[in-house]
Amino acid sequence: MIQLNVDFTLLNKFFGIPINRILQYANKDIEEIMELEAAQGNQKAAEYKQILSDPDKIYEIFKLANVENKLIILQNMSEDDIDKLLPYLTQEQLAKGLNFFNEDKLMEFASKLPIEEIATMILEEFSLVDVLSLMDEEAMNNFIMEPEVERKYAQNYFESLNQKALEKIMVQSFGIEFKDKKRDEYLEHLENMDFKEYKNFLLSMQRESKIGLINGIVEQKPDLVYLFEAKDLIAPMDLLIKEDKVKLMSKLDSEFLIPMIQELPLDLTQIVLTQIDSNDFAEILASDFQDILSSVVLFSNKAA
Repeated sequence: MIQLNVDFTLLNKFFGIPINRILQYANKDIEEIMELEAAQGNQKAAEYKQILSDPDKIYEIFKLANVENKLIILQNMSEDDIDKLLPYLTQEQLAKGLNFFNEDKLMEFASKLPIEEIATMILEEFSLVDVLSLMDEEAMNNFIMEPEVERKYAQNYFESLNQKALEKIMVQSFGIEFKDKKRDEYLEHLENMDFKEYKNFLLSMQRESKIGLINGIVEQKPDLVYLFEAKDLIAPMDLLIKEDKVKLMSKLDSEFLIPMIQELPLDLTQIVLTQIDSNDFAEILASDFQDILSSVVLFSNKAA
């Protein structure tokens, strides 16, 4: 077992144990030491649990600024205890734990997020056109056929196009006879189509034009992006290197990062938790984990 690197002078200060006796207590735990000291009339030793309820004294005695000391204490905690501590980490600290996962696991995590979170995360890094460029035809067609994608959004998009762009779509969809017509003629033709014809027209558009259409529709009503499936929205993320995947996911709120970190093996979760603010850790230990402090072996040279 690796032992804590404790400042013996502080034990002398807070518990009144003479230095020469401290050396005699090698390999004894705190309960044994305090019992022996109390038997010799050491009142501070008899009241050591009160001392261990003082965060400032815990901070100094256990040298919590030392990451290794934090880790030793964390290694004495149960998995449930560790889970309770994770909310004390900042979003940035939690995100660092994502580095322990491989890229496939990161993609799995991303795909299981609520669709609103996926959309927000992906569209902060990529444009919707980037996303659509990687999307298969079926996914785009499914979007167009959704009842929420009302005809008016497509018609508004076509009305926003200049004559040349609109002509290109009309010729591609309806043939050469639609070349060199006026812009108003194109729009009138589209307005006069029945619902089924109109939907078939949208579905039959060439890929480049369809991408422009969907992007134009979502610009009018951004919430429509939530109609896409998770696997289609996260596709561009798969092109990133692991470092950039972690960076992208680090923008997620803690409520989504904590369940991810909980999937790490316990020893790695403990390492992530060594980032916890030392003063906060002292407060928590004083309040809820005096039994853990009592179980930690204090006096020994470091040994494997």
